[in-house]
Amino acid sequence: MKSGKHMTEDSLKQALGEALKRGEIKQSTYANVCSWLKPSFARVVIDGESVSDAIAQLVSSNAWHELDDRFFDVNRFGTAGVRGKLGIGTALFNTIILGLGVEAHARYIEQAYAGNGAALGREKAVILAYDSRRGSYDPDTGGPGFLVREAAGIYAAHGIRVYLFDSVAPTPELSFAIAELDTIQPYAGGVFTASHNPASDNGFKPYDYYGGQIVHTAVQTIADKISEYSDVRALSYDEAVAQGLVIMVGPEVDQEYLEKENQNAIWVDEAGHFRPDKIDTGLRVVFSSLNGTSQRLVPRVLARRGFPIRENLIAVPEQCVPDGNFTTCPKPNPEEKAALNEAIRLANKTGADILIATDPDADRIGVGVRLASDEYGVWGNESAFKDGYYLLTGNQQLVLLADYILSQLTERDGGLPPRSVISKTLVSTDLAKEIADAYGVMTVEPLVGFKYLGEKLALYADRAWSAAQQHNDPLCTYGRYTRLSRRQRIELLSRYSLCCLFGGEESYGSLAGDYVKDKDAITISALFVEMAGFYRKQGITLTQRLAEIYRGYGYAREETISLSYEGAAGNDIIAAIMAALRTQPLQQIAGKNVIAALDYLPDPATGRRVCYDARGSVLFDDSAPRDPALHNGYYNIHGIAVPLFWHGDYASIGEKARLPHANMLLYVLDDGSKIVVRPSGTEPKIKFYVLARGVRGAGQGSPEDRAQVDAFFNRAKKELTGFADTIAASRTSRV
Repeated sequence: MKSGKHMTEDSLKQALGEALKRGEIKQSTYANVCSWLKPSFARVVIDGESVSDAIAQLVSSNAWHELDDRFFDVNRFGTAGVRGKLGIGTALFNTIILGLGVEAHARYIEQAYAGNGAALGREKAVILAYDSRRGSYDPDTGGPGFLVREAAGIYAAHGIRVYLFDSVAPTPELSFAIAELDTIQPYAGGVFTASHNPASDNGFKPYDYYGGQIVHTAVQTIADKISEYSDVRALSYDEAVAQGLVIMVGPEVDQEYLEKENQNAIWVDEAGHFRPDKIDTGLRVVFSSLNGTSQRLVPRVLARRGFPIRENLIAVPEQCVPDGNFTTCPKPNPEEKAALNEAIRLANKTGADILIATDPDADRIGVGVRLASDEYGVWGNESAFKDGYYLLTGNQQLVLLADYILSQLTERDGGLPPRSVISKTLVSTDLAKEIADAYGVMTVEPLVGFKYLGEKLALYADRAWSAAQQHNDPLCTYGRYTRLSRRQRIELLSRYSLCCLFGGEESYGSLAGDYVKDKDAITISALFVEMAGFYRKQGITLTQRLAEIYRGYGYAREETISLSYEGAAGNDIIAAIMAALRTQPLQQIAGKNVIAALDYLPDPATGRRVCYDARGSVLFDDSAPRDPALHNGYYNIHGIAVPLFWHGDYASIGEKARLPHANMLLYVLDDGSKIVVRPSGTEPKIKFYVLARGVRGAGQGSPEDRAQVDAFFNRAKKELTGFADTIAASRTSRV
């Protein structure tokens, strides 16, 4: 075989065809490689190497496994935009994948803006933010990296002005900037990030005009129709700047964000500072941005609340600067203990009460609590305990936030607003719903993906504003919903729509209010400082309050088991696990009987999503009536609430977006525990969500109850992991 650089397109295709016949590459790999051998793709240079040379090198060296991993699939938008490992290949993330996506987004903006841009009072423009990753951030200039500049040139070529943050900026600030500013009013936005993924990855999330992630499929549909990379229109970045199509922003956005965001605080005085009779600001807090973006705002948000940041906010110095290599935390995921090692070390050194760490784009948060001496017997033996600090799970964060927000708004205002709701995803703790029930608050449960909640918040606001205009409500004199204060919004939403006080999911992401329509680790960081200061004033810790909640509502242990299977072979393993679960339905898990199994993919024969009982009989499907007067969103089996597929507003959102279907299975057990299984939408993983519940009534939350729940969890984890490993081993043995 010729050396790589001397192979022609025809000789490459011949070698690929022979490898396909031998079973060394997939059919999809063959098709995807051939598509990138077209001249408009082949000549693109990525990291100093042309696409054609990279393919030729792999083919000439018989690196079929690596070729398969790079080209077995086409990287498309998932639950959070598009992301992947940086490198040459259709299954990876690079300037071609980005270029196709941004070109499609630009075309979509042109079409959509012509329809409603003027009516919305928006400018034909986007605003772009970026984190510290390679390609997002340029450490030499402190500004946008090569991927951001590439995208800016594509938007500019379509006559779309680009507002660009002057340095790294958090995702929640990007969401805020799209919809909440008076100074600029872009029609859309985007953020360059791979969120909590390893340093090897990057990605891009597009946002719609209301500040939430794009829910519809229009952008990917357009991208799929672009057959030549030469169809991607682009100006050079310098040319776009010279034409006035790229404008830097930053300080003015920060200031508007700080003033509006401060209204999410609960116990503050008229100046917006923590009330000393409610919040102990002697609390010591260790803070890390995990080399990402949150250092831009978290200290300033706390200072705006009057928290003494010079004395009591202790930054991890090496992690509060942008570093795309994530030198001290190679996988900057606050869900993982290893990412918090430096924060825990500094917390122990300084005697901090709590520690807070956010992922690179500041949409997820990790929280650690220093245990009191009498708490070691309760929490000290758990896997989440490390060197004196207990690391809250995402579900425990949800429980504490729901409890605090609902109880303290009730105390402050003498009750909660009418028509209040909270939101949590289907794979998140049911304990948050039980807390909401106790306050007479409805819980909305969308599928996995925070973009559904962002869409929901926009729907609530649009409905309220439209109704207010019809009734000539005095608040309409402000001209726009986004000019209303938080209290005015609550008044309007409670009168004409629904008022979402809080939303979150188990994967360490939440929001409060509706200034931001995505996960917001900035506001949630400030809320945890407020909450910890509130309980410190009462002489207890966050974990002691959590124990009180368990005693009041029953113990719950809810954790996610994530199993990684990378590359083309891993993709097959994940598909095989899901197929096996559908063809061999689980009847029992860790000694508990399955009473309902919900499949969120349509049945091939009927096109319906179906819920089965233990005998395989149909309990209900998604054709059931969705009249809120008749259905509350749950099906009752022996006193246990089984969630319907959708109801109310989420039905219309899902049908419009064609996105209510999901490759997800939900098992409801006879004690109310749940198991959810789904492939990750952002990483090569399959996830088993174990939501285990203890007894209700006498003995709930007791040490014996906790021991029984923990035993069930450990057994379920062993069974589910063993089930997946068996399938993985059988697939591997066939290779």
